[in-house]
Amino acid sequence: MSRNPSSRRRRARTARPASDEPAFVPPEFEPALPRARWDGWTAERQADFIQALAESACVDEACRAVGMSARSAYALRARADAVSFRNAWDTALEFAMRRLSDAVLSRAINGVPRAIFFQGEQIGENRYYDERLAMFLLRYRDPLRYGKWLDRRDHAGHPEGSAIELVTAKRAVREDADLSTADAPGRVSQRLDEIALKMQLMERALRDWEARVESEDEGNVPRSS
Repeated sequence: MSRNPSSRRRRARTARPASDEPAFVPPEFEPALPRARWDGWTAERQADFIQALAESACVDEACRAVGMSARSAYALRARADAVSFRNAWDTALEFAMRRLSDAVLSRAINGVPRAIFFQGEQIGENRYYDERLAMFLLRYRDPLRYGKWLDRRDHAGHPEGSAIELVTAKRAVREDADLSTADAPGRVSQRLDEIALKMQLMERALRDWEARVESEDEGNVPRSS
């Protein structure tokens, strides 16, 4: 019987029941070459660590799976000859984060089952949908439609507001160019009144937006018990 613990671990992982989750295919990499020790970071142990890291996304847990310390793992990663090992490490973490992202997205779309109990017995289940989780995903995965910038839209106005203002100003210049000397003072007064009103409306919108943001920030501050 083999006494190699890495072999036993590899057989145990292979024997796990298949799931719907995508399988991690470890990248080919050149192991770092620390001082050769049977209980050190052998090439086989490094490969097992990369596999365990992709499955857990946790360095501490991956180190426990191969019987090594996290401190020694980071020391190995920092070696000059560990460039390929570092790349494999980063690839494993990226795979794990994609799995996490897919799992969170699935929870937001499909909900999470919650058991319903009556008199100590489960009689069914309902499905809980986390609206805050859904909003978080929409805001950061589709910022064009749901991003934070939309919170300031009432203050910023129309997304093409500057172009509209320019067209309006050019039209006003053409109209004013045809005024007689007698009509010019009245038109100037009218334009100044329009500008003053527009500034008042912008200042009011800005105050309303600042008050709303301040109110939301106060609501997000955790209260001490």
